[in-house]
Amino acid sequence: NNRLFNLNPQQTTTMSILPFPPTPLTILHTSDILLLLTYGILHEALLRLYLHQKSKRTSHERKLQIHLATLRYEAARKRALGPSAFVEASKLERAVLATEKELGRLVEDREARTAKAGKVVKRLNLFSNVVILLVYWGVAMLAVDGSRIGLGNESNGEDGYLEKGIERANAFWAGLWFPMSYHGLGYKIAQFGIQKDMKQSCVGALAVVWSARVFCGEVVDCSLAWWSR
Repeated sequence: NNRLFNLNPQQTTTMSILPFPPTPLTILHTSDILLLLTYGILHEALLRLYLHQKSKRTSHERKLQIHLATLRYEAARKRALGPSAFVEASKLERAVLATEKELGRLVEDREARTAKAGKVVKRLNLFSNVVILLVYWGVAMLAVDGSRIGLGNESNGEDGYLEKGIERANAFWAGLWFPMSYHGLGYKIAQFGIQKDMKQSCVGALAVVWSARVFCGEVVDCSLAWWSR
C-alpha cells in the first residue's frame, strides 16, 4: 500500500488558487501516514477526554457551591437586620464555615485526581512516542527532491542534486515547518533514525502523529469549552 514516487517537475502539478511552485516527491507512504494520523487523533482525543473527566467538578461539588452562595446571601441579609437577627445570623455563619470546609476538601480531592491523571497521560505519551519511534525507525513518511524545488522545467542533473539538493530541501522544510524546525529537541527527536542525508528533506513518523495530536487537541479543547458554557 505504500507508494514510492520518483517525479520530475514536468509531472508534478499543484492545484491552488495562488500560484505555487511544484514540489517533486521522492517518497510518500500514504497508508502509513493515514494510519499515523488516525492514531494521533484517537490518542489525543481519548487522553483529553480522560483529563477532562478527571478534572471537572462533580455534581455534588456544583450543588455545594450553589448552596454556599445561598448561605452567604442569607447570612449577609440577616446581619443587615441588626441585633434582632443575631442568633439566625450566627447559625448561618457557622453553616457557611462548615460548607466552605467541605467544599475545600472536594476541591483538594479534584486537584489530586487531576495531578494523578496528568502523570498517567504523561507516561502514556512517552510510551506511545517510544513505540512509534522504534516501529518506524529509519523510515521517512514523506520526502521531497530538494534539487528540483522551484526549478520549473530546468534540470541540474545528478551533480546539481548532490551539491544543492540538501540545501534546497533544508530551506524548503525550514520554511514549511517554521517555527517547529527551529524549536530544537522535539523536531530533532522526530527525525531520529533517518539517514543523515535525508533528514533535511523528509518528515518522520513522530512528526505526523504530533501534527494530528496538536490539531485534535485544539478541536477537543474548543469543543469542551463550548460545551461547558
